[in-house]
Amino acid sequence: MRALSLLIILLIFTNIIEARTLTDDYGRVVNVPDTVTKIYSSSPSLTIALTAFDPSLVAGLNFPFKPDQKPYVGVAASRPVVGGYFGQGNTPNIEVLASLKPDVILMWGSATGAENQLKQLTALGIPVLMVRDDSINDLAGEFTLFGKLTGNTKRSHELIAYTKETLGLIQSLQNKVNARKDVRFYFAEGLDGMSSECEGSRHIEPFTYSGGKNAINCKVSSTYGMEKMSMEQIILADPDMIIAMEPSFVESIATNPKWKMLRAVKTGHVLTVPNSPFNYISRPPSLARLMGIRWLIHTFYPDLIAPIDQEKKRFEKLFFPYYKP
Repeated sequence: MRALSLLIILLIFTNIIEARTLTDDYGRVVNVPDTVTKIYSSSPSLTIALTAFDPSLVAGLNFPFKPDQKPYVGVAASRPVVGGYFGQGNTPNIEVLASLKPDVILMWGSATGAENQLKQLTALGIPVLMVRDDSINDLAGEFTLFGKLTGNTKRSHELIAYTKETLGLIQSLQNKVNARKDVRFYFAEGLDGMSSECEGSRHIEPFTYSGGKNAINCKVSSTYGMEKMSMEQIILADPDMIIAMEPSFVESIATNPKWKMLRAVKTGHVLTVPNSPFNYISRPPSLARLMGIRWLIHTFYPDLIAPIDQEKKRFEKLFFPYYKP
């Protein structure tokens, strides 16, 4: 009996010294293991940020990586698909998640239904940290958290430095941008180009760091975005540029009689958002938006910064060091 009591005391003591507390972005104090080697994130943007920080940390995926993405993400490409909470009724497979036994779970704290998600995830008995992921600015906090969890603060500082450099770029060019005529854009989503984003949507945030102006005046109705537009709205807006998500839409626009009347089409200012390794603007709104900001600035004001070819190599070398072009 005494031996059993000593064993219980020893186990309790061991757990105490092998655990620590972290305060998450929403003020919750959470006990986490002293050593963290496996992390599951319930949202794609957080998973991509974690993959860039260290792909070996990824315990499970929200979606399978595409063949052209796999060379960038190292061992994360082989992880099982768990799913996650990212709109349109998506939920993770809780049984698969439990079987992976991650050391920590990360979830987007501002997601629709976050309270129910938290209950579902904490029921697994795995520490859950609620992460602020509402803005590109939050990337710095995410990298800081990864550094705290793993002890790899050198890696977090590298990624934070690039993030801050990019976010400060448009401010450093602001006087030159102010001297120019506003470039008004229409952000075309969907195969027909008839969906877009309103000011305040996280899916359009890279534009706010680019110096461009949204030609569409509308209100955000949901965190998912992709607000339906009418052709009348788009014609009245008559943007200087059309930035489109779907290559097939860009290919068809020049022969569409309604779209042909827009100045952006007449002047040939219709561009497809780069999509490698992840979309530069959204779907999901990942760290690739840092390249999106630079691409947009060059697109709107080509004489203010150099073409992004060399910058893309620098970005990939830093965020995806396992990639071999």
